[in-house]
Amino acid sequence: MDRIEGTSVGDGVLLTDLDNDAQLSITGGRLARGAGYDGAPRSTRHSLARTGAIIRLRQKHRYYLHASGVVDQNGRALLFVGESGAGKSTLAFGLARHGWSLLGDDGVVLEPIANDIVVHGWRSPVLVSLNLESMFPEIAAHRSCAMAGDARRRVPVRTGMTARARLAGLVFVEQGAPGHLRACSESQAMLALIRQSPWVLLGDGSSASHFAALRDIATSVPLYDFRHGPAELERLGELFPSGADVSTEQRMHS
Repeated sequence: MDRIEGTSVGDGVLLTDLDNDAQLSITGGRLARGAGYDGAPRSTRHSLARTGAIIRLRQKHRYYLHASGVVDQNGRALLFVGESGAGKSTLAFGLARHGWSLLGDDGVVLEPIANDIVVHGWRSPVLVSLNLESMFPEIAAHRSCAMAGDARRRVPVRTGMTARARLAGLVFVEQGAPGHLRACSESQAMLALIRQSPWVLLGDGSSASHFAALRDIATSVPLYDFRHGPAELERLGELFPSGADVSTEQRMHS
């Protein structure tokens, strides 16, 4: 995976791929190729352009978050936030099987509007590990599409998509046992949000509004901490029923 460093330069941002010494700058909302860009591998150019798009959105008060998102039958978005490998995509796909629609697999864009938070989808197929074939037997049909060199043996699976929805809750996830679903504090939520939206630390002219947006998000919706394993995946539709409020730890142990 390419490692990209962002540096504030005047009113703009300079992105540098540390592995391939390629650069892309964003000034006044415009992307400009820098040293080493044209000769860099395609994957590097793609990563730089993707990060550049995230920075441009940020300058328009839309903030990318590393999360998966699903939307219930009432049009309310629930986001699963966590580190790579925490099970975000698995949880999103699991709820899609229970009638939710997908908003984003590995990322979404948050936009504060008036007293609301709108979540925009970052369109891509959900990636599900073939290791979960016993629980999700339909993914066996996608074996031939397994990502080369991927230790998690993930395959892309298409599900129903939603372009945007109102944010109704954040669920901070990790894999492990015993499972739990309980309230998360605002301070814990802020730390997790900053880790999964790291451009807030860039120090450019958009950092203050970015931080304020994350703070507003952490204080405006229910926050939950969810540790999950196979037992919780089997009960996912019960733990997060479409159209109902986000479950509490009481539901976890019912």
